[in-house]
Amino acid sequence: MAPLKLNTSSLLLIIFISYSLSYVPPRMEMKRLSNIPIISSWDSNSDFLYNYNSALMPTVNDSNAVALLVRVQSLRNDSKTIYDVGPSKIALSRSIDNTYLKYTHISQQDILIDNDQEYQSIGTEDPRIVLFGNTYYLLYTALSSDSQGIWRAQLALATCELNCFSKLNWKYYGPIFPNVFWSKSGSLLVHNETHRYLFFNDSNIAIALTKDLIHYDLSSSFLLKTRPDHFDSALVEAGPQPLKLSDNNYLFLYNSARHTTIPNLKPNWNLQYNLGWAILNGDDPTQVLARSEQPIFSPELDWERCDTQSGEWANRGLTPLVIFIEGWKKTDENRFLVWYQGCDSTMGLAELRVYFS
Repeated sequence: MAPLKLNTSSLLLIIFISYSLSYVPPRMEMKRLSNIPIISSWDSNSDFLYNYNSALMPTVNDSNAVALLVRVQSLRNDSKTIYDVGPSKIALSRSIDNTYLKYTHISQQDILIDNDQEYQSIGTEDPRIVLFGNTYYLLYTALSSDSQGIWRAQLALATCELNCFSKLNWKYYGPIFPNVFWSKSGSLLVHNETHRYLFFNDSNIAIALTKDLIHYDLSSSFLLKTRPDHFDSALVEAGPQPLKLSDNNYLFLYNSARHTTIPNLKPNWNLQYNLGWAILNGDDPTQVLARSEQPIFSPELDWERCDTQSGEWANRGLTPLVIFIEGWKKTDENRFLVWYQGCDSTMGLAELRVYFS
């Protein structure tokens, strides 16, 4: 019998399967660094009622400084409930001490990304940002509506090179998939000079490719899909950009939701959001080596739950039973600071430690 001949792709697939089957994932621990919100209008940190979904904006000249791009939102003038909100905008807030627990007050003057374009007339949401070279690449969700009044979400791009704490210096590129009706939540990974990936969307996490970080080509592949009977059964949504661990693989945090019967005051709301993780192959980040069977972080405190058992926070939370992550910072080889939001209303800070046995 003639020997079986395998092409390069088949050999690589066999090597990956062998590696993934033998890969032992690390142990992860996540703890809150504060039991109260670090940014909240109820603590007079902002002129906006809701302050949440913050991206970390890496600083060029000071590695210890922290700047956050915060999604801010207030009630409409004609609001009748705490859920009658106006357009979201993206504002800047900076740390004012080395604990990263105190931040500058947020006002209208701190808005960087406004709802001043037709494709984002209803709001700008959910920033995720990467610094590559001397340029910031900001991916965010732009909301508009069609001629029938149906809301449309489009993943949009803005960049900045100089004095990026000023609104005037940001350049809008608009929706990166203009022909796609619904896209959002973009996590950008610059893997090397030739391979750059965008992990995005909020039902399953899709993959797009880019060479110049401006133009993106859709792929037919998914990075992660929902799993029945798991904590991520209702949806999975990209977190911030993947970061390297000491074993040279990437840690990818993702947001997820499952249906719940926990009583809360928001009409027709029956989801709980939790944080999951995946280990991506350090040589090919589209390959998942391991994935969490249980959430690493879940709503527990009153201002994270905002359910009927949360005291005064039951009447404050825009979206109950939610923690959500869009920004993090590597502080050591396997240690990270993670900024997260509670109830679509406030911001908190936690530390994530990864242990290899």
